[in-house]
Amino acid sequence: MFEGMKGMAGLAGLMKDLPKIKAKMQEVKQRLGERSVSAETGGGAVRVTANGLLRVVSVHIDQALLSGLIDSANPDDRAIAEELIAGAVNSAMEKARQMAEEEVAGAAGEMGLPIPPGGLAGLMGSSTAPSGQP
Repeated sequence: MFEGMKGMAGLAGLMKDLPKIKAKMQEVKQRLGERSVSAETGGGAVRVTANGLLRVVSVHIDQALLSGLIDSANPDDRAIAEELIAGAVNSAMEKARQMAEEEVAGAAGEMGLPIPPGGLAGLMGSSTAPSGQP
């Protein structure tokens, strides 16, 4: 019985701090939008940069790879290029997700809030979770 009352008191305290928590999360979102990570595949043939809000900022494709695609009639060349691009995007997104989780966990720690596993999407809003990702 008393455990339930403790939980209610904790929830009331959390609700009281809600404006402060929301302000901190907005601050975190802004910082994440300003931070970026890069990943590359094919020994640098494809490089993708994503920000902490899980948005692709840039894609760089090496000129040699582009030239090889234009001059080649081989469909395998196109498939390889597509795999390199997908791999670089996926790697950059994973790095960005990890960066975002660390940033949110740090902010939550400063406020004394626990972050449940998988709690990043709920705290940061659905716009940070890439579709099709857990």
